[in-house]
Amino acid sequence: MDTQKDKLLAKAERLNVYRHGPVAYLKKSVTALLFENWVNVLMICFPLAIHMEENHGDPSNIFFCSLLAIAPFAERLSFVTEQLALHTSEVLGGMLNATFGNVTELIVSLFALKYGMLRIVQCSLLGSILSNLMLVLGCAFFAGGIVTKQQKFSAPASSVNYSLLVLGASSSLLPCAIDANPSEGAPPGSGLVVSRVLSCMMLVVYVCYVTFQLVTHTFLYEDDDDDDEEAGEGEEEEEEEAVLGVAGSVFWLAVITVVISILSEYMVDSLEAAAVGWGVPDLFLGTIIIPIVGNAAEHAAAIIFAVKNKMELAVGIAVGSSIQIAIFCVPLLVVTAWALGIELSLNFQPFETGVLLVTVMLVGFTILNGESSWLIGAMLIVAYCSLAAAFFVHKDPPGLPRPPSLPPSYTYDSR
Repeated sequence: MDTQKDKLLAKAERLNVYRHGPVAYLKKSVTALLFENWVNVLMICFPLAIHMEENHGDPSNIFFCSLLAIAPFAERLSFVTEQLALHTSEVLGGMLNATFGNVTELIVSLFALKYGMLRIVQCSLLGSILSNLMLVLGCAFFAGGIVTKQQKFSAPASSVNYSLLVLGASSSLLPCAIDANPSEGAPPGSGLVVSRVLSCMMLVVYVCYVTFQLVTHTFLYEDDDDDDEEAGEGEEEEEEEAVLGVAGSVFWLAVITVVISILSEYMVDSLEAAAVGWGVPDLFLGTIIIPIVGNAAEHAAAIIFAVKNKMELAVGIAVGSSIQIAIFCVPLLVVTAWALGIELSLNFQPFETGVLLVTVMLVGFTILNGESSWLIGAMLIVAYCSLAAAFFVHKDPPGLPRPPSLPPSYTYDSR
């Protein structure tokens, strides 16, 4: 009893970030936020992007600076969320991480929706799913497999995750099939109606998934440390230190979200001009480049956990994030667009839908048995590079219908 009480007192003392006074707190929090990660040097691109935007600079340079600046702020957003989660219960902490894990993708997509760039909305979210499932997961398997020859994770949890990924991919397949082969006598816009109905159902499924993962079946997503003789000692060593406190975490969460919103607006506003200036399709920038930068924090975290042989966490970051995008972010944007009178559909077009289905099938084959190796990681990385090459030359077919809610000047031409 005394031991347990001592542990609680020690934890309370550790979480008291103000115990050394306000000056020490301010110094420690600012140091932790700005100076303990080398990626933060890219934050200098934020004022550069503002300067160029205010002085009507080259859109290509604005896009480039905004893209580089988003990476460190997305990583810091993850750090602040984890700091806030230290002061909550395990379930609420998991909810916070799940909620803010894909906030960068959501903000970018909302600004693309604002500018009527519906194809960029679709492809940026698709690109995040592809990046997480193939590049992030592949690099985690490869790096972890180099250190540990055979790594294991929960096969039952992988089965649930795979089923949810298939469900998310199917929600894109159905509207695509309906629009490609309209039934005789079917009213126009049938695919859009199906998209909106499916989106509402997907949001319900997401709530069920969060409840399943964080409340009723948490044991499926926990690492098995029974055979780790130094588990208790390792936990104490790896216990994350509270730096910001609740008030500081909420404050910085708001500040960083505002910064990401500004950068996202700059980036989306200059995307098409940057694509023309660089001679690359804007769909390639939206599907490949932006997701890689936006997922940089998740990418690094998954690799670190895989190297430490914490595969439940590594797989949870890569696959879990993809599930959140497929059954939460995409449906939420469709419903939001519906409320705004914008006809955003789950029909990603045949090429993109086919890529999503093949990706889900390939990843499913690699995770269902609950084991991984460096060869599987290398295979996923090569597959992602192949998709990147395909998107570099991909162009939407001419005559793709333009929703009437968009401005007449907008075109779906991806070049």
